[in-house]
Amino acid sequence: MALHLSRPLAAQLLAHVESVYPEEGCGLMTGRAGHVTDIYPIENILHSQTAYEMAPLPQVETMVAIEASGDELCAIYHSHPHSPAYPSPTDVAQAYYPEAVYLIVSLQTRQQPVIRGFMIVEGVVTETAVNIE
Repeated sequence: MALHLSRPLAAQLLAHVESVYPEEGCGLMTGRAGHVTDIYPIENILHSQTAYEMAPLPQVETMVAIEASGDELCAIYHSHPHSPAYPSPTDVAQAYYPEAVYLIVSLQTRQQPVIRGFMIVEGVVTETAVNIE
C-alpha cells in the first residue's frame, strides 16, 4: 500500500524529527486509504539516538482518538538520526501493526533527509511507495 503525504504534512514530519535531533523522533500518522491527514508526534521516552519507545499514555490516547474519529492508523514513524532509512533488527522485532506503514526518516545527511516506507509483516520487510504530493 502506497502512503500519500501532502507537502505541508511532510514538512511537519521533518520539523518534528529535526526538533528532537540527535534523538530519534517518533509518532503516528492517521488518515484513510493511505492518504495521511494528521500527524501526531509522541515523545520518545528513551531519549535515545538509536532507539525509540512512544510515551504510553499519549500513544493510547491517540489510538483511542483515531478509532473514535473513524480514521485509520496509516503509519508509525520514527527517525534514524545517524543511519539509513531502513528498519533495524529492533524495528522489525517491534513491528506490532502489520496493517500500518513503518515510515523512517534518515537524518544521516541532515541537509537531505530521506523518507522511506516499509510494510513489516511477520519479520518480512517490504518497501512501499511514499508519495509526497
